[in-house]
Amino acid sequence: MPELPEVETIVRTLEKSLLGETIVGAELYYESLLETQSEYTLNDLIGARFVSFQRRGKYLWFGFSNDLHLFIHLRMEGKFHLYSEPMLPSKHTHMLIRTMNHEIHYLDTRKFSRFAIVKDPEAYLLTKKLGLEPWDPKLTSSYLYNAYSKTTRPIKSVLLDQSIVAGIGNIYADEILYEMKVHPLTPAKNLSKYQCQKIIPIIRHILENAIKAGGTTIRSYTSQLNVTGLFQINLNAYGRSGKPCYRCGSTLQHVKVSGRTSVFCPKCQKVKI
Repeated sequence: MPELPEVETIVRTLEKSLLGETIVGAELYYESLLETQSEYTLNDLIGARFVSFQRRGKYLWFGFSNDLHLFIHLRMEGKFHLYSEPMLPSKHTHMLIRTMNHEIHYLDTRKFSRFAIVKDPEAYLLTKKLGLEPWDPKLTSSYLYNAYSKTTRPIKSVLLDQSIVAGIGNIYADEILYEMKVHPLTPAKNLSKYQCQKIIPIIRHILENAIKAGGTTIRSYTSQLNVTGLFQINLNAYGRSGKPCYRCGSTLQHVKVSGRTSVFCPKCQKVKI
């Protein structure tokens, strides 16, 4: 599933091509992708200009000159294809937006994506109960310690909890815990105040490096916008079960945490009970 760095890469790439362009046509081929929360249809965007490109957690957020806002959650396999000339939609193309200079095809082989077009973006986001962004000044050691100390859930599950810190998914949670030398099954309440302070710059550093590299191309994810994720060459834990730890040489292992595979070093990352 595309995470914060991949979504940020897509937003920045689309902005370079589409900012200021006017929508002249739009088609939604799979109506179920439009959330029941959506207050408008895709046709309501025709005639409007792209005026802003943002990201909130894992949501893409496009603002238009008619004061409407389009939110897209890519879920497992959502991706964009951007063309400078008309192209026939593929069988997996579920949305097509035309401007004078581009065609934007949105594809999702599994149809898990969700869209919403709303007037009040903040009200919409409130319903998603998203936590702080990784670079929010309010993300402090006290904030995390207060959130972590209230739960016995494994720290891996808590890192994936979008209501605490938004944007972190399975890939980067493994990388964060590897860098922290914390086992994914360690109860979140057992992290010390010092660890809650230490984890913040680690989260930011890992996500910033991934953004600089264009995200991580793992399995089906690719922005399909002439941007290739290169961060996979820098992964220390995710996808490396059975391979040697870069720190100590021990064989990395994996365990299921809340249904998600988590890779860790049995020597460097001990469970803190």
